[in-house]
Amino acid sequence: MQKLKFFAVLLGVLLLLTGCDMNKPPPGGKLTEWALRKASDALEDFSDKHGDDVMQALDDLKNADHPGGPFENDLDSARAYLLEQLRGKYGKEFAVVGKETLENYGPFAGASYFCEAAPVDAPEQITSALVSQTMYQNVRDDYAVYFFKEEAEAPVLALCESKEYVLDQRVSLEMPETERIWSADDGVKKFLTESGAYVKVVLRLQDGLGAEAYAEWIYDFLHSVDQLECDLLLQAKADKTYIFHRELSILEGFDAGRYTVEALKEEIETDLSMGVPQ
Repeated sequence: MQKLKFFAVLLGVLLLLTGCDMNKPPPGGKLTEWALRKASDALEDFSDKHGDDVMQALDDLKNADHPGGPFENDLDSARAYLLEQLRGKYGKEFAVVGKETLENYGPFAGASYFCEAAPVDAPEQITSALVSQTMYQNVRDDYAVYFFKEEAEAPVLALCESKEYVLDQRVSLEMPETERIWSADDGVKKFLTESGAYVKVVLRLQDGLGAEAYAEWIYDFLHSVDQLECDLLLQAKADKTYIFHRELSILEGFDAGRYTVEALKEEIETDLSMGVPQ
């Protein structure tokens, strides 16, 4: 507590040391060069004498526990709380299957815990999940993609397979983490409209071609996505380089007409010259 008193008196100390009269503004409405120099010297002297104490006080404040949170500021307590939240939300047992982190943001914001979890009976269904002692006491996760994954991805996969220039593709339904409870009964259309979900698709194109050929293919693909009923994160890849990357808001009326082959060609030439990595 003694260390924290530095913060309460620091401003007053500096003002006194500058010789300022709080009831009388300095000449011209600003501090004189002398006063600024005195303030700088006073601050330097204060830092030399008490800087370590101030930094320790800041560390102590950051590491202080948040009182009354739903879990303790330790990994076991946070993990147990999050897994219980997932069990209550989806009616099945989950386990941590990937990375996990516990970060304490001090007595006001509290600790936050993040992990990769999956149902015990379906360890391949990995979800990112987050809880905190303050803002996110209800778990936020993206597990709901597994209710709609196959149905949402199928039309995108079919579109990719209909294009001869697409040698291969990676298609995956993604969504932002949310505390909202989704179930398969909600239906894929409602989910895609209200959850912020999108389908990420990476097109694998033939290596060794010129930018114009790639531009014509991407132009054709962009003019075909209006048949889909989901938003896309579209990427195209050739020569181990991402040559195109766009978020396409199809549900909000995506307009492919704003793209031209020439503009796409210029963009792809730039990406190929830079060698944008995987």
